[in-house]
Amino acid sequence: MVLKEKAFIALLILTVLLIIGASYFSFFPGDVPVARFVQWITPKSTGWAHWISSTAKFPWYLFLIALTVGLSWWRAGWRAALLALASFAGMWLLGKALGPVIGRPRPSPDLVHVAGKLSGYSFPSIFGLTYASTIGFLAVLFNRKASGVLRITVVILCGLLLLVGWAARIALGAHWPSDVILSYLIGMLWAYFLIRFA
Repeated sequence: MVLKEKAFIALLILTVLLIIGASYFSFFPGDVPVARFVQWITPKSTGWAHWISSTAKFPWYLFLIALTVGLSWWRAGWRAALLALASFAGMWLLGKALGPVIGRPRPSPDLVHVAGKLSGYSFPSIFGLTYASTIGFLAVLFNRKASGVLRITVVILCGLLLLVGWAARIALGAHWPSDVILSYLIGMLWAYFLIRFA
């Protein structure tokens, strides 16, 4: 077993343990201070965060899917394009199924600023799974199938988009920081698994 496979298995085990932990704890240690810090450094007007959040909702996520499929086909062929669709579909189904099972509540307005009344569950973050299954998928694909400046540029750009998306959800008080990070991790592990078949 090579080092990459060992790292994948270790991350998978850690992810499963964290998912189980999310079903027992409303938030993890560090979530409250990190959320407060993000809300402190980001603009008080949350219009930007609402706009970014909307990109992971219908119909805007169709653009993310089309972009992911198109770039995947261009970089690695039709199999990669089909895997990009599988990436999104798998994470969408998982998110819908896992939320009620875990039942983690949204952040409390007693602990952090919450912009508006939100329904649903805090974990998994559907936003996080959507971004991980599209933008994250592209980052993993280009990291594996590209080289040089193209590889570095796409991976950094995708990383920045994931970071901005994370900050937006925290700024709104829609999720705890760990909710989005763990959702990203699930999506990236799924993408890494799928891309082996590209």
